[in-house]
Order: sequence, then structure tokens, then C-alpha cells
Amino acid sequence: MLQCAAQWRVLAIAGGLSLLILYLYGLDRMGLYSADEPRYASIGREMARTGDYITPRLWGEGWFEKPALLYWMAAVSFRAGFPIDLAPRLPVALFSSAFLIVFFWILRREFGAVAAGYSTVILATAGGWLAYSQLALTDVPMSALFALALLFTLPWLRTGDRRWLNAAAIALGAAFLAKSAPPLVLALPAVWFGRGRWRDLFRPAPVLLFLLVAAPWHIACALRNGPIFLWTLFVLQQFQRFVSPSLQHVQGWWFYIPLLPAAFFPWTPVLALLVRRDLYSDKRLRFMLAVAAWGFIFFSASTNK
Repeated sequence: MLQCAAQWRVLAIAGGLSLLILYLYGLDRMGLYSADEPRYASIGREMARTGDYITPRLWGEGWFEKPALLYWMAAVSFRAGFPIDLAPRLPVALFSSAFLIVFFWILRREFGAVAAGYSTVILATAGGWLAYSQLALTDVPMSALFALALLFTLPWLRTGDRRWLNAAAIALGAAFLAKSAPPLVLALPAVWFGRGRWRDLFRPAPVLLFLLVAAPWHIACALRNGPIFLWTLFVLQQFQRFVSPSLQHVQGWWFYIPLLPAAFFPWTPVLALLVRRDLYSDKRLRFMLAVAAWGFIFFSASTNK
């Protein structure tokens, strides 16, 4: 037993060092990418310069397309003195690496060390996850926090144990701070799979914890900036992005069909295991598959991709 524990410690240390090298080496070799990275970096740098962490500003004007979490992460990095190409990316890379550690820990507790090890290695080295972990975009913070929220519900689905639902509520609130409404919509499978005791999800404690994390910045920014903030963030960037072609990010419903296997490279062949019927004997696995399928359907149905 002691020898096995020592081996796991060695593997954990080696894995952690490998993650740091894989995710941090050469992080600033390429300049900020596309329109979004420079925009988000500029907003974070302005927050660091002015000390105003309520109103995101681009060229001196309020910019309300995304909530504040990514801007705060970049601002902290700028305040620490990191250069322009590194400061906005470093927090995302560190955040992704930390998530992988927690991901392994939760899966090891639920499914054992072997399944957790394979799953973590596959995710950590999948092309899509690795690429987005090295860009200053909202995708990885939202995805990681949303995944934590759902992984924390697994003990509740398995045994009815409600102790981790408070942690799930905090993670979901943080995911809301990363990208607002989508995490709430994507979490609907949790209500369905826990429908026999769905009231557990809406007890005062988890609801209050969610609101304490998600609501203060939204309220403060709305009070300071008025209806334009609410209109831009929720109506234009949430509802109209889903239904209207006016935002000029229109793609066909099939857009993610080739993109998903490409994002899993070099592990794309592993997707073939999804056809194994015995995979779905465990309610927790059916739940996670339903979350993935629902997310795929939801984003495929969106007019803008």
C-alpha cells in the first residue's frame, strides 16, 4: 500500500511538471491572435491601470459583450508585471492546468485511478483543449468551471449525497461570471437526471452560493452603466447571438460535426468507444454523455458559432 502511494506521488509530481512544460513553454512566442485576444487583453490592462474592476472598457468606452472573469484574470497578471503577450494568456494556462489536477482527483474518487489517469491524459493532450488553454479567451475558464459544477454533482446522482452540491453551485456561479447564461442552459441535464430529488438543487444554500458568486458584478455593472449593459450582454450577445444572423458569425448546423473529432486529435479514434453498450450501465456515465450531447445540440442549433 505504501509503495503504491509512493508511486502515485511520483506520477503526480511528474504529471504536474509535464503539464507546466506543455502548457507554459513558449506561451508568448506568438503574438495575440485574431480580434478577440487583443481586445480582451486591452480590457484587462485597462482594469489594471485604472483600478476599475466593474466596467470593462475598450478605447475608453464600455464593452459589455462578456462578463468580467477573464478581464479580472488578465488584470491580475498585468498588475504582476507580465508583458503584453504573456499577461492575458498565463492565467488561462494556469487555470487549465489546475483544472486538470482537480479533474483527475474527482474522477479518481468516482471511477478509480486507472479511468482518471486515462481521462486526464486524453483531455490534457487533446488538440482542442491544449490550443484553447494557450489563448486569452473565455472558452477554457467557462468550460472548466462548468465541468467542475457538473462533476461535483456526481456523488449526489450516485447516492443522493448533497454535500458537494454547494461546491457545484459555486463553480456554476463562477462559470456564469465567465460567459453568463450558457452554463445555466447547458446544466439542464442535471435537473433531468436528478428529477426524483430535483428540489435538492434549489435548496436555499446552493441557490444563495450561486447568487453570491454570480450576481454582485452583474448588479454593480448594471447600476453603473444602465440598460445598455443588460441589453448588450443578455439580449444581443446571448439571445440574438443564438437566433439572429446579424452578428456575422453564421455557420451551418453541421459546423461542429467535423470540428469535434478534430479537437480530440490525436485521440479521435477513442470516440469509437462511445458505441459500447456496457458504457451506459452507470447512471453517472449516462449523465456525462447527456451533458456532452446536449451541449453539442445546443451550440449546433445556434445561428452564430
